[in-house]
Amino acid sequence: MIISVNKKDIEVDDNITIESMLFFLEIKTEYIAVEVNSTIVPKSEFAIHMLSENDK
Repeated sequence: MIISVNKKDIEVDDNITIESMLFFLEIKTEYIAVEVNSTIVPKSEFAIHMLSENDK
């Protein structure tokens, strides 16, 4: 599926969590904020928040 990360479209596997996407992109999670469709996602939800096609 295609999602937008920092205004760039990338292709990732279906049924991917934020945590898995960050690992895939080799982004360290120690000091990071993640926003999905204009909503901040708490770090405690990275492992359970599933991404969907066209998320930004």
